[in-house]
Amino acid sequence: MAASELMPHAYKAAGEQTMLLRKQLESMEDGGTVVIAVPGNPFRCPPGPYERACQIAHYLKTNKPKSKVLIIDAKDKFSKEPLFTHAWEKMYKGIIERMPGNETGGQGVVSVQPEKMMVYTEFDDIKADVANIIPPQKAGEIAQTGGLADKSGWCPVHLDTFESTIQPGVHVIGDASIATGLPKSAYAANSEAKVCAAAVVALLNDEDPGAPSYVNTCYSLVAPEYGISVASVHRLADDKSSIEKISGGLSDVNASEETLRREAQYAYSWYDNIVADMFGSHS
Repeated sequence: MAASELMPHAYKAAGEQTMLLRKQLESMEDGGTVVIAVPGNPFRCPPGPYERACQIAHYLKTNKPKSKVLIIDAKDKFSKEPLFTHAWEKMYKGIIERMPGNETGGQGVVSVQPEKMMVYTEFDDIKADVANIIPPQKAGEIAQTGGLADKSGWCPVHLDTFESTIQPGVHVIGDASIATGLPKSAYAANSEAKVCAAAVVALLNDEDPGAPSYVNTCYSLVAPEYGISVASVHRLADDKSSIEKISGGLSDVNASEETLRREAQYAYSWYDNIVADMFGSHS
């Protein structure tokens, strides 16, 4: 049996892996430990594992209150850390525990024994009842076989046009690209697509693509009526080596209950709007 059938990554929306993780959580005895292994940067949706921890913790708090979530992280710091840690203290104290990189030898999970449900760090052997092992990531197979990725596993691009620096005439956007300064988020990918499209039109007309701007917005749900977010505006550095943030930041860590509820509603609205923007219809 494949390791992922016992310790799912569940890092693609819906599908068999997501359903498998759900079934494992539902069948786990109260008092069990859910381990979430978080890889080092870069990976798709930087706050994703920590939002998942919240979703699982909310389920456990409601249905299996003796259980806990243990996050084994390869990193010391993580996306939206002040907002998440504040929420964990407020909503999930004693349920969510995190082992940062400095407690795991900077590698997070180094090996697993799926049949025994054992997870290993450099310093600890941990028995899991449910193990969500999110592996290190790289650009997809089409990028690898197409010769677009470098030794890092990701695709280097010109940041003003997203044209590959390896394969001229091919443009790479979203998670696969090395868009230095932008996160691998859905909204950043959407912004990159618009910059790329404008650049392609300009290049086809033998025009200068100009100096682009980029935006990013990312919502996370801590609980059904508890939302947090980050938003930022970016521009290309003068030497075109990176994309620099010029404004924006995290939502208020001390926000009122009403504001947190509104943030949760904004998250659903954001999703509907970006789906309509990309695919032409609401979900």
